[in-house]
Amino acid sequence: MIYDKIENAHLYARLSPGLTRAFEVLLDESLTHKDDGGYEIDGDRLYGLVQRYTTRLAEKCNLEAHKKYIDVQLIVSGEEIIRHAHSDDLEVRRAHDEATDKVLYEPREKMSSIRLGARMFAIFFPTTLRCPVFRAIAPVMYTRLSSRSVLTNDR
Repeated sequence: MIYDKIENAHLYARLSPGLTRAFEVLLDESLTHKDDGGYEIDGDRLYGLVQRYTTRLAEKCNLEAHKKYIDVQLIVSGEEIIRHAHSDDLEVRRAHDEATDKVLYEPREKMSSIRLGARMFAIFFPTTLRCPVFRAIAPVMYTRLSSRSVLTNDR
């Protein structure tokens, strides 16, 4: 997992062609004006996701991971806390779903957290499980853009 300010995205985009394209998608401001939902960009290799939520309490944690995609999330406005853990020794709650590329795990009582504010991003690799959408103090409406790129990208 990596998190930083969007101004530093160029430092990480070089890690893989997939990340380069994922950041291009997130930096395209037209995505912020779209309705909530998923947008196919390059077939099943790359897509964007627009989400607007009100943050919630940490008790409602859906600890998730992807197997096929690297998930890059950018907070456009507001803030959220994301709890995270590694997949070692965690019990699977729901097996991998090919259609959503999602595995759900039973959360641990103690997990680390990061706080993302506006113009901050996080990169989640398949070994990093996360529970997003948590509030810091009071519920906050926020907008998050996600770009998911296949883990291996030969282009």
